[in-house]
Amino acid sequence: MLVFALVLTAHRSVRIASAADAGLPPAKTTARPAHSDTLTLVLVGDVGLNRSSTAVDPRGVLEGPQPTPWSELSVKVAKLIDGDLNFMNLETVVTDRNDLAAADKGQAVPFGFRSHPAGVRFLTDLGFNLVSAANNHAYDFGVAGARETVKNLSTLAAEGRLHFGGIGLNREEASRPVELSLPAGHVAFSAIGIVTNNINAHRATADKPGTMAYRIDEDWREVRRRLTATKADYKILSIHYGEEKDVRADARQLNEYHDAADHDGFDLIVGHHAHVVRGVEIRHGVPIFYGLGNFMLRGARDMGAEPAFAGCRDYGLLARVHLRRMSPGGRLALRAIEIVPIRDMHRQPAPFADPEQARHRVEVVNVLSARLEDATSPMSNTTPGNALFATRADGSGLYCVAGAASDPDAVGELCRGWTAPPLPPAIEQAEIMHACTRPLPASAKGKGGKAAKARAGAKAKTAHAHTKAR
Repeated sequence: MLVFALVLTAHRSVRIASAADAGLPPAKTTARPAHSDTLTLVLVGDVGLNRSSTAVDPRGVLEGPQPTPWSELSVKVAKLIDGDLNFMNLETVVTDRNDLAAADKGQAVPFGFRSHPAGVRFLTDLGFNLVSAANNHAYDFGVAGARETVKNLSTLAAEGRLHFGGIGLNREEASRPVELSLPAGHVAFSAIGIVTNNINAHRATADKPGTMAYRIDEDWREVRRRLTATKADYKILSIHYGEEKDVRADARQLNEYHDAADHDGFDLIVGHHAHVVRGVEIRHGVPIFYGLGNFMLRGARDMGAEPAFAGCRDYGLLARVHLRRMSPGGRLALRAIEIVPIRDMHRQPAPFADPEQARHRVEVVNVLSARLEDATSPMSNTTPGNALFATRADGSGLYCVAGAASDPDAVGELCRGWTAPPLPPAIEQAEIMHACTRPLPASAKGKGGKAAKARAGAKAKTAHAHTKAR
């Protein structure tokens, strides 16, 4: 397995160059200087650059007579993609072909998403360089579409623009961890997600492309086993799973994400798929994001236009995770997390212009985080695992670990004076949970309508308990 080195220059976005490819052009990097003992990760949820069943075009998104240029999608969030590693879940087939046949996914509404490689290249120019392709849209155009995604992402990887995990031309590739040698240490990354209706044909096999399936025991065990076996200083697991538009983590998520954090030595678990933000937990120093929501899902439902989504299901989350090596030869440890609520994820994502609206979403995150185990009872600030974010003047949220204010770098300055905020009074928590968990009308369900019923029926036929190695 090749180990990749991060080469830093004066440019803004990051490109990761293979040590074996000495002929590559100079790599771009973040504006944030790289230090040998610090690492900053930026995390966003679901990203796609085209509407369902729409043709692709290298110039931009086809929504009218002329394509919308790629740059218009990101103009309001470009400055936020400033980590050393910038992660996204790419929920689309990546192809320049418009002749691919849509796959039969056993759905009443056959959503089919594809994005042009030029658009993904533009995302790498923004700084995105760590990609999960393990999700239920990886097979929207069948075997041919999966091959296209692997081919086009591999081209960008060979240019030093990104690394991707979770999909491959066979099972070995799909389950293989990405390993990076960075100035701050050795980082490993793996990705797994659901496949629609647990359709076996969408899973990678020894001689067929695809993804590893989270709800299939042997796939879940294999991805965990291979990531655990790496000698990395920091291990990241991306999981695409969750009931759509449900803000609550279910028992499967809680049990299995806890198991992966407790027994596998993983350092960060990044969840997405539900299209809404879920709670955040810090478990023995391991951040667990149960759902980041949408980030840049062009042509998706306008969550902000749905009254039923107001205040709770109408935003996505960008997270910035700050790590530091606390002693020579030690592992990277969590020091702080910043969160930025994002609106208009369906068209032109942006931070909330009104800080009060952003602060309310941070408060929602705090309440959801405090009620991970029990959505009915108020929790206290002392509940183990609470990740409580103090709001700042711009409406973003900040969490700091004990002692981070003394760090001799920008994180120390960031955390100086930070204290965990109080949770709202019980009556306000109840109001937030009522808004977050009230049943959605059929008009607001989208893919959660007839298609969800079809999925639920198939899921009931294939439901099973994961086998855990304790």
